[in-house]
Amino acid sequence: MYRIDIDIYIESIYDAVVMLDFAILGLLMEGPRHGYELKRALGELGFWKVSFGSLYPALKRLEKRGAIEASAGTGRRKSYEITDQGREIFDTLLATDPEASETDRAFQVRLAFLTHLPHERRVRVLEDRRKRLSTQLKAARDTLIEARTAAQNPDRYRLALMEHAMRSTEADIAWLDGLVAAERRPASTT
Repeated sequence: MYRIDIDIYIESIYDAVVMLDFAILGLLMEGPRHGYELKRALGELGFWKVSFGSLYPALKRLEKRGAIEASAGTGRRKSYEITDQGREIFDTLLATDPEASETDRAFQVRLAFLTHLPHERRVRVLEDRRKRLSTQLKAARDTLIEARTAAQNPDRYRLALMEHAMRSTEADIAWLDGLVAAERRPASTT
């Protein structure tokens, strides 16, 4: 049992590393930046707080892989720029079909750079996410109904938490519907 826990932990660390690398490459697709700018831009994505202790090892890792190049910037700062190999890595990560177990954060990172995909592929990514959430919503409804009927005296806070999760998923589905509708409008080609 302990080995399985370690494997899951290692896999989650690997996923976090890949997501950070992906986000850095995505930001560098917009143009060269130095570390402070990358840290700020990652925070501006709205769901990512990264420390310099994570950022700079990621930059070194990407530089070692040939995905980015560092050059002298202003003062002591280095400026980082994506290479052709980095663009290829970014494109591959962005275009890879997400697994059914894709986390909310992984989806958010992918969404932040969705504009780099062709129109048809963007719609497919959004529709696939909607299908996954619809499946989650059905399971949440079934669980809530079961919890209400199975217990003589159901805990109101657990029920409230289940209802909240269900409503949050419904809101996410409505939000995705809006994104898909915007993508399908004739003027939307970006």
